[in-house]
Amino acid sequence: MLRLRVNDVKATIVCGSPQLWLPDELAGYVVGVDRGAVKLIERGIDFDVAVGDFDSVSAAERRWIEEKAGFVLGLSADKGITDCEAAVEYVVGEGHRQIYLYGTTGGRFDHQFATIGLLFKYAKRDIRVYVVDKKNKFFVIESGVYELEMENNKYVSFFALEGTVKNLALGNVKYPLRGYDLAVDDSLCVSNEPLGASVDVSFDEGYLLVVQSSD
Repeated sequence: MLRLRVNDVKATIVCGSPQLWLPDELAGYVVGVDRGAVKLIERGIDFDVAVGDFDSVSAAERRWIEEKAGFVLGLSADKGITDCEAAVEYVVGEGHRQIYLYGTTGGRFDHQFATIGLLFKYAKRDIRVYVVDKKNKFFVIESGVYELEMENNKYVSFFALEGTVKNLALGNVKYPLRGYDLAVDDSLCVSNEPLGASVDVSFDEGYLLVVQSSD
Protein backbone atom coordinates (compact mmCIF):
# COMPACT_ATOMS: atom_id res chain seq x y z
CA MET A 1 0.00 0.00 0.00
CA LEU A 2 1.27 3.46 -0.94
CA ARG A 3 0.95 6.24 1.64
CA LEU A 4 1.21 9.63 -0.05
CA ARG A 5 3.42 11.90 2.05
CA VAL A 6 5.60 14.96 1.64
CA ASN A 7 9.27 14.05 1.29
CA ASP A 8 12.60 15.75 0.84
CA VAL A 9 12.19 16.18 -2.92
CA LYS A 10 9.22 18.49 -2.49
CA ALA A 11 8.92 21.72 -4.47
CA THR A 12 6.43 24.54 -3.95
CA ILE A 13 5.23 26.68 -6.84
CA VAL A 14 3.29 29.88 -6.14
CA CYS A 15 1.21 31.44 -8.91
CA GLY A 16 -0.54 34.79 -8.87
CA SER A 17 -4.24 34.09 -8.28
CA PRO A 18 -6.12 37.07 -6.79
CA GLN A 19 -7.39 34.63 -4.16
CA LEU A 20 -3.96 33.24 -3.26
CA TRP A 21 -3.87 31.30 0.00
CA LEU A 22 -0.63 30.00 1.48
CA PRO A 23 0.07 27.82 4.53
CA ASP A 24 2.17 29.11 7.41
CA GLU A 25 5.30 27.46 5.98
CA LEU A 26 6.45 26.64 2.48
CA ALA A 27 8.84 23.72 2.70
CA GLY A 28 11.28 22.65 0.05
CA TYR A 29 12.34 24.44 -3.12
CA VAL A 30 10.14 27.53 -3.65
CA VAL A 31 9.32 29.02 -7.05
CA GLY A 32 7.35 32.20 -7.73
CA VAL A 33 5.52 32.26 -11.06
CA ASP A 34 5.03 35.66 -12.67
CA ARG A 35 2.88 37.74 -10.27
CA GLY A 36 3.17 34.95 -7.72
CA ALA A 37 6.77 36.10 -7.18
CA VAL A 38 5.52 39.59 -6.28
CA LYS A 39 3.04 38.11 -3.81
CA LEU A 40 5.84 36.14 -2.14
CA ILE A 41 7.94 39.29 -1.79
CA GLU A 42 4.98 41.24 -0.39
CA ARG A 43 4.52 38.55 2.27
CA GLY A 44 8.20 38.48 3.17
CA ILE A 45 8.67 34.90 1.96
CA ASP A 46 12.06 33.87 0.54
CA PHE A 47 12.07 31.93 -2.72
CA ASP A 48 14.66 30.26 -4.89
CA VAL A 49 13.53 30.98 -8.45
CA ALA A 50 11.13 33.26 -10.34
CA VAL A 51 9.66 31.92 -13.58
CA GLY A 52 7.48 33.61 -16.18
CA ASP A 53 7.08 36.02 -19.04
CA PHE A 54 6.16 38.61 -16.36
CA ASP A 55 3.41 40.18 -18.46
CA SER A 56 1.31 40.72 -15.32
CA VAL A 57 3.90 42.80 -13.43
CA SER A 58 5.12 46.35 -13.85
CA ALA A 59 8.67 47.28 -14.78
CA ALA A 60 9.32 48.27 -11.15
CA GLU A 61 7.94 44.94 -9.91
CA ARG A 62 10.12 43.09 -12.41
CA ARG A 63 13.19 44.81 -10.99
CA TRP A 64 11.99 43.93 -7.49
CA ILE A 65 11.72 40.26 -8.50
CA GLU A 66 15.22 40.32 -9.99
CA GLU A 67 16.60 41.76 -6.73
CA LYS A 68 14.90 39.19 -4.49
CA ALA A 69 14.98 35.93 -6.47
CA GLY A 70 17.96 33.62 -6.37
CA PHE A 71 17.51 33.07 -10.09
CA VAL A 72 15.09 34.41 -12.71
CA LEU A 73 13.96 32.23 -15.62
CA GLY A 74 12.47 34.66 -18.12
CA LEU A 75 10.14 33.24 -20.76
CA SER A 76 8.82 34.46 -24.09
CA ALA A 77 5.17 35.49 -24.19
CA ASP A 78 4.84 33.20 -27.26
CA LYS A 79 6.22 30.08 -25.56
CA GLY A 80 3.18 27.82 -26.23
CA ILE A 81 2.70 26.67 -22.62
CA THR A 82 1.49 28.41 -19.47
CA ASP A 83 3.97 29.96 -17.04
CA CYS A 84 2.77 27.44 -14.46
CA GLU A 85 3.59 24.48 -16.67
CA ALA A 86 7.00 25.97 -17.47
CA ALA A 87 7.66 26.23 -13.73
CA VAL A 88 6.61 22.63 -13.16
CA GLU A 89 8.86 21.44 -15.96
CA TYR A 90 11.74 23.44 -14.49
CA VAL A 91 11.47 21.89 -11.01
CA VAL A 92 11.04 18.42 -12.51
CA GLY A 93 14.29 19.02 -14.36
CA GLU A 94 15.85 19.89 -11.00
CA GLY A 95 14.86 16.45 -9.67
CA HIS A 96 11.70 17.22 -7.70
CA ARG A 97 9.03 14.49 -7.68
CA GLN A 98 6.38 16.01 -5.41
CA ILE A 99 5.19 19.47 -6.42
CA TYR A 100 2.66 21.64 -4.60
CA LEU A 101 0.90 24.39 -6.56
CA TYR A 102 -0.64 27.41 -4.82
CA GLY A 103 -2.44 30.32 -6.43
CA THR A 104 -3.87 28.44 -9.41
CA THR A 105 -7.54 28.54 -8.37
CA GLY A 106 -10.08 31.32 -7.91
CA GLY A 107 -9.19 33.15 -11.13
CA ARG A 108 -9.69 32.29 -14.80
CA PHE A 109 -11.40 28.96 -15.36
CA ASP A 110 -9.38 28.18 -18.50
CA HIS A 111 -6.18 28.33 -16.43
CA GLN A 112 -7.73 26.13 -13.73
CA PHE A 113 -8.82 23.58 -16.33
CA ALA A 114 -5.34 23.59 -17.88
CA THR A 115 -3.93 22.85 -14.42
CA ILE A 116 -6.00 19.65 -14.17
CA GLY A 117 -4.45 18.57 -17.46
CA LEU A 118 -1.06 19.31 -15.93
CA LEU A 119 -1.75 16.98 -12.99
CA PHE A 120 -2.71 14.23 -15.42
CA LYS A 121 0.33 14.78 -17.65
CA TYR A 122 2.82 14.45 -14.82
CA ALA A 123 1.02 11.56 -13.13
CA LYS A 124 1.82 9.61 -16.30
CA ARG A 125 5.49 10.36 -15.59
CA ASP A 126 5.20 9.19 -11.96
CA ILE A 127 5.44 12.75 -10.67
CA ARG A 128 2.85 13.83 -8.12
CA VAL A 129 1.54 17.38 -8.54
CA TYR A 130 -0.92 18.76 -5.96
CA VAL A 131 -3.10 21.84 -6.31
CA VAL A 132 -3.87 23.38 -2.92
CA ASP A 133 -6.03 26.31 -1.86
CA LYS A 134 -7.73 27.32 1.38
CA LYS A 135 -10.52 24.74 1.05
CA ASN A 136 -9.31 22.11 -1.44
CA LYS A 137 -6.48 19.83 -2.41
CA PHE A 138 -6.58 17.84 -5.63
CA PHE A 139 -4.23 15.51 -7.45
CA VAL A 140 -4.17 12.57 -9.86
CA ILE A 141 -3.24 8.97 -9.03
CA GLU A 142 -2.58 6.00 -11.31
CA SER A 143 -3.82 2.44 -10.74
CA GLY A 144 -2.67 0.88 -7.48
CA VAL A 145 -3.48 0.59 -3.77
CA TYR A 146 -3.39 3.74 -1.64
CA GLU A 147 -3.95 5.07 1.84
CA LEU A 148 -4.76 8.75 1.32
CA GLU A 149 -4.31 11.04 4.31
CA MET A 150 -7.24 13.43 4.62
CA GLU A 151 -5.46 16.20 6.58
CA ASN A 152 -8.70 17.21 8.34
CA ASN A 153 -10.64 17.57 5.09
CA LYS A 154 -14.32 16.63 5.47
CA TYR A 155 -15.08 15.44 1.94
CA VAL A 156 -13.37 13.43 -0.77
CA SER A 157 -14.44 12.99 -4.39
CA PHE A 158 -13.12 10.86 -7.22
CA PHE A 159 -13.37 11.39 -10.98
CA ALA A 160 -12.21 9.13 -13.80
CA LEU A 161 -9.83 10.60 -16.36
CA GLU A 162 -9.14 9.28 -19.88
CA GLY A 163 -11.51 6.33 -19.92
CA THR A 164 -12.99 4.05 -17.31
CA VAL A 165 -11.34 3.40 -13.95
CA LYS A 166 -11.63 -0.36 -13.47
CA ASN A 167 -12.43 -2.28 -10.27
CA LEU A 168 -12.49 0.78 -8.02
CA ALA A 169 -12.69 0.14 -4.26
CA LEU A 170 -13.12 2.77 -1.55
CA GLY A 171 -12.73 2.00 2.15
CA ASN A 172 -12.90 3.84 5.48
CA VAL A 173 -15.52 6.16 4.00
CA LYS A 174 -19.22 6.75 4.65
CA TYR A 175 -20.15 5.25 1.27
CA PRO A 176 -17.78 2.31 0.63
CA LEU A 177 -17.41 0.82 -2.81
CA ARG A 178 -16.16 -2.48 -4.20
CA GLY A 179 -15.42 -3.66 -7.73
CA TYR A 180 -16.91 -0.61 -9.44
CA ASP A 181 -16.06 0.62 -12.94
CA LEU A 182 -16.12 4.44 -12.84
CA ALA A 183 -16.68 6.16 -16.20
CA VAL A 184 -15.62 9.69 -17.09
CA ASP A 185 -19.24 10.92 -17.03
CA ASP A 186 -20.13 9.16 -13.74
CA SER A 187 -20.72 11.33 -10.65
CA LEU A 188 -21.26 8.47 -8.18
CA CYS A 189 -18.05 9.23 -6.26
CA VAL A 190 -18.69 12.91 -5.53
CA SER A 191 -18.75 14.11 -1.89
CA ASN A 192 -17.90 10.97 0.03
CA GLU A 193 -16.89 11.39 3.69
CA PRO A 194 -13.90 9.86 5.48
CA LEU A 195 -14.46 7.83 8.64
CA GLY A 196 -10.97 8.51 9.96
CA ALA A 197 -7.69 10.27 9.24
CA SER A 198 -7.24 8.46 5.92
CA VAL A 199 -9.22 6.68 3.21
CA ASP A 200 -8.34 3.50 1.34
CA VAL A 201 -8.43 3.50 -2.46
CA SER A 202 -7.56 0.83 -4.98
CA PHE A 203 -8.20 0.27 -8.68
CA ASP A 204 -6.75 -1.85 -11.45
CA GLU A 205 -6.74 0.44 -14.47
CA GLY A 206 -6.97 4.13 -15.34
CA TYR A 207 -6.33 7.44 -13.60
CA LEU A 208 -8.31 9.10 -10.80
CA LEU A 209 -8.63 12.78 -10.02
CA VAL A 210 -8.87 13.01 -6.22
CA VAL A 211 -10.44 16.12 -4.67
CA GLN A 212 -10.24 16.61 -0.88
CA SER A 213 -12.32 19.49 0.49
CA SER A 214 -12.70 21.07 3.91
CA ASP A 215 -16.08 22.71 3.22
